[in-house]
Amino acid sequence: MPVFKKPPADSDVIRSTIDEIRVGHVSYPLRRSLQATYILGQGDFLVDGFSPAFIGHGETQGEAHLDWTNAVHAAFQELLHKRPFEMTDQDRRKWNVLSEQIDITAYRNRMPISVRQFGHVSKARPYPQEITWEDGSRDKVQLDIVGSPDFVTYKPGQPLEAVVERDPLTFQMLRIVHVERRRRPSRLLAEQERAILETIGSASQLEEISWDY
Repeated sequence: MPVFKKPPADSDVIRSTIDEIRVGHVSYPLRRSLQATYILGQGDFLVDGFSPAFIGHGETQGEAHLDWTNAVHAAFQELLHKRPFEMTDQDRRKWNVLSEQIDITAYRNRMPISVRQFGHVSKARPYPQEITWEDGSRDKVQLDIVGSPDFVTYKPGQPLEAVVERDPLTFQMLRIVHVERRRRPSRLLAEQERAILETIGSASQLEEISWDY
């Protein structure tokens, strides 16, 4: 959050210092602290290094600051995954501003990666405490990092599918965004497998066809 400085009584602007841009769980680390200026009467929110490419608007300083933050957030997410040849001239101008002010390497290293994983509850005494994933890896689980309330009712052996957020560098589990029960895959009995194979038959049983015309 910015640290606001009270302006002189006769001033028509409010100045503040911005050290970080944050939208929900998303954090954009700045290369340096920047000064922001809210112009009373006009409702414009200007930030050194970002404006005039990005200007917030609002009847209050808070509204204008939020409008500016959302504009930066939207542009960054739109342009981050574009290749240079996919960008328009306007895109490139905006990206130059964003990349000059935002530490993109630090952003990538901070942002969790989301993965879809399958596994089962391997410990639950009395509540789920551990998940073993399909690849054999295991994670200890605290209930407060799980986004699905009914996970607390899962019993040992319960198959599941989960959307997991992990640290991009260590791959350590940060939280489980969502988890659902899955049915345990069933195996056919040997007799059932033989019956299916007999129904299908083999290549030697197929009728030979002549392609001569």
